Amino acid sequence: MRSGWSIIIGTIVWLTACIPAPAPVPPTETIAPVAPTPAKATLPAPTPTLPILPSLPATKISTATPIPCDASVGFCVDGGHFILARPIGTDGLREIERGYRYGSTINGKREPHHGVEFSNASGTPVLAAAAGKVIFAAEDKPAIFSPWSRFYGNLVVIEHEIPEIADQIYTLYAHLSTIQIEEGDVVQIEQQIGEIGMTGGAIGSHLHFEVRVGGQYYTDTRNPELWLKPLDENHGAIVVRVVNPDGKLIRIPLLVDKVIDADSTLERVANLDAYAPEKHPVGVDDKWEETHAIAELPVGAYRLSFSYAGQYWERFVEVRQAKVTAVYFMIE
Repeated sequence: MRSGWSIIIGTIVWLTACIPAPAPVPPTETIAPVAPTPAKATLPAPTPTLPILPSLPATKISTATPIPCDASVGFCVDGGHFILARPIGTDGLREIERGYRYGSTINGKREPHHGVEFSNASGTPVLAAAAGKVIFAAEDKPAIFSPWSRFYGNLVVIEHEIPEIADQIYTLYAHLSTIQIEEGDVVQIEQQIGEIGMTGGAIGSHLHFEVRVGGQYYTDTRNPELWLKPLDENHGAIVVRVVNPDGKLIRIPLLVDKVIDADSTLERVANLDAYAPEKHPVGVDDKWEETHAIAELPVGAYRLSFSYAGQYWERFVEVRQAKVTAVYFMIE
């Protein structure tokens, strides 16, 4: 780690130098636009049910089942997949670095980030995010999991079979100072697999953590914020997709504000960059095909807003416990 059309479908750091890179992924579904509402810090009036219209299929993205929507308030709510444990124990810092979220380039200073970071001192234990089989545990001298040799340094990759997920899931743990398991080992959830370090392309000690879905390629990544269990069960997430009528992704900074009291006072939560459209694209979720995402949000009302082509767009949405709020903007 926004006014506009009411659309459906709904709700990733700093100390690292991991050099990933994405490209936009076209949508599998778009939502019919809703006329923009005037900017105001109150929840919008109900809007009519919106038809779901098919659009161009996205590369390597399966056609998604429409998200069950509460169209009367202009957003969709989905159960999400918060199924992975934090790869850092309770004695360490378990929050992701917000200055270098998934898909960020830090204002063009780096290539798009294919994971998230947990900044901790060297030697901090690294834990398996789920039970599975170790398929790689060594220095990444051959460029198997990224386009660059020795990019991840000491690396562990675990393959998971999770009943509620049809596709194979892989988690990657990079820049380790030590590796404490071997290829072929079967590990249990939260078993220690190594220690934090700063090997490979790291700047400063931290864990670079990735989630890959359906394949082991660099473009199979997904935003870990949407897969890790919330630190607080009373939190949820927001995903946003901004497109034009032709389905082209529009990548603009998105402001996220929390409505904090009955007077609709707004508190700035984040200024989110869109996933960057570089040579080595980050993957997007099969269900939402998002351009922006943020998790660890306390439940409640939020305003999403941005300016584009001389116009101001906003949408008031609600974050629900352990759910993903999905919002689409269609810009003409």
